[in-house]
Amino acid sequence: MKSQKTLLFNDTATQALIERVAELIISDINSGNLQHLAFIGIQSKGVPAARRVAAIIAEQCNIQIPVALLDISMYRDDIGKRKSLPHIHKTEIPFDLDDKSIILFDDVLHTGRTIRAALDAITDYGRPKLIRLATLIDRGGQEFPIMANYIGQTIEVEHQDDFVSMSWQETDSKDAVYIVRK
Repeated sequence: MKSQKTLLFNDTATQALIERVAELIISDINSGNLQHLAFIGIQSKGVPAARRVAAIIAEQCNIQIPVALLDISMYRDDIGKRKSLPHIHKTEIPFDLDDKSIILFDDVLHTGRTIRAALDAITDYGRPKLIRLATLIDRGGQEFPIMANYIGQTIEVEHQDDFVSMSWQETDSKDAVYIVRK
C-alpha cells in the first residue's frame, strides 16, 4: 500500500512555528522561571529545532544556550518488537546536567513514547533541576501522561493512523511539515 504525503506547512510556516516556540521560551526566561538553561535535541528531528531556537534566543536576548544531542534508540520500549535494529545516532552532552533547567526538543509530539525514552536517557546522564518539553507540532494521541510546555502548533489529524512528518533543511534539503496517510 502506497503512502500519501500532503504538505501541511511550507518553509515560511515552519519558520513561524520555530519562532513561536522561541517566543514562549523567551517569555519564561524573562520572567525568571528558567535559570542555568540548556537545550537537548532528540536525535534526529529534535536537534535542528533546538539549534534554531537557541540561535533565535542568542540573537534576540544575547544569551548563548548550550545545545546537546540525545539518542534514545536503546531506551525505546519497542526495541525488541521492530523488524530491524534502529539506526544509532550520536549522543553528545557537553555540559553537566545536574541542577540545569533543561528544555527537551522534539519535532512532533504524538504518543509520548519518544519523550518517555528521552527522560530515561537524560536521568542516566545526570539530575536536572527541571525538564520541560518543546515541540513544533502537538498532534494529540498521547499514550503516556506527557504534554509539551512549549508548542508551535496543535493540530488534529483526520485519521489516527496518519502521522506527521517534518523535513529539515539541514537533513532533507527543505523545511516542511507533512501529513502522511498510509
